[in-house]
Amino acid sequence: MNEFLQNIPPYQTAGILFIVALATHMVLGFVLKQITKHTNRTKNQFDDHLINAVSPPLKVLIWFGWVFFSINAFKADITALSTVVEYIDITPIFIITWGVVRVISGVESYLVEADNSVNNDSVRLFTRLIKILVIVAILLGIAQHLGFSISSLLTFGGVGGIVMGFAAKDMLSNIFGGLMIQMDKPFSTGDWIRSSEFEGTVEKIGWRMTRIRTFSKNPVYIPNSIFASIPIETPSRMTNRRIKEIVGIRYDDIKQVPGIVTDVEDLLRKHKDIDQSQSLRVYFNYFNASSLDFNIYAFTNTTSKDNYQKIKQEILLAVADIIEQHKAEIAYPTQTLHIQKNAES
Repeated sequence: MNEFLQNIPPYQTAGILFIVALATHMVLGFVLKQITKHTNRTKNQFDDHLINAVSPPLKVLIWFGWVFFSINAFKADITALSTVVEYIDITPIFIITWGVVRVISGVESYLVEADNSVNNDSVRLFTRLIKILVIVAILLGIAQHLGFSISSLLTFGGVGGIVMGFAAKDMLSNIFGGLMIQMDKPFSTGDWIRSSEFEGTVEKIGWRMTRIRTFSKNPVYIPNSIFASIPIETPSRMTNRRIKEIVGIRYDDIKQVPGIVTDVEDLLRKHKDIDQSQSLRVYFNYFNASSLDFNIYAFTNTTSKDNYQKIKQEILLAVADIIEQHKAEIAYPTQTLHIQKNAES
């Protein structure tokens, strides 16, 4: 083949190589299409992501081969092309790196879309780190191939890293804060979080900052380093919702208080939506200024806000009925004014 190509003009060599590359491209496309038809019939989507990832790099690699060998055919007549060949012969490394990065992205998409227990934010973080490591390793290998000293580059990079560390310490603290969020997982994307400074739903945990959507639908961007210095509450991970109410009875109905408290506690003990494994307390505990107060403390089985509100409404109305059944009344703020009669009158 080499002797045949050397005995024909360069433009004919380029034409023959073009036909070979086109035929190879068509065959590859046909084969990938048949494989795709087969993988579409399977439940596992990993092979679909894998085929989609490797298809473009393989096709580009074919056409790079045509360009490379065509330039080789012309370099005998055009001496400047010899220098071009020396530099583009590492192009397949970039194409393969591109393919590896696409495969990693395909694995990321598969893990994110799959219904499993893997945390999506952690998947995105680690795949990004792997991509960076792959790209850095390839660049160091190319630098060595071009004649650069890797040890010198690493030494320069170490000194430069110290300088950059001082110059960009806030950015680095935010990046490490993002890593700590992924490792400790105090919250994840979709969680409802709350602190003294903000409250909302986590939409995205980025490298440098986290985006939270408040309940007024405004986006709030918070640097990741902030989360290391403030307490964070994650209400969306609650196991129960709490009912904590104080009900006041008139002082005129003090004799009915024991029976009311007993009946309210019995109501909660028998209620199907109250979690009996959690604390449940109904006690008279305070002589207020204008009422006899007893507290209601219990936990619902549900964590849904809507269901919780309905259950709480049902219980409070039932408590009002119990008070009425005992011929008592719920107290409201009152004042008694005593007027002393003048002795002379």
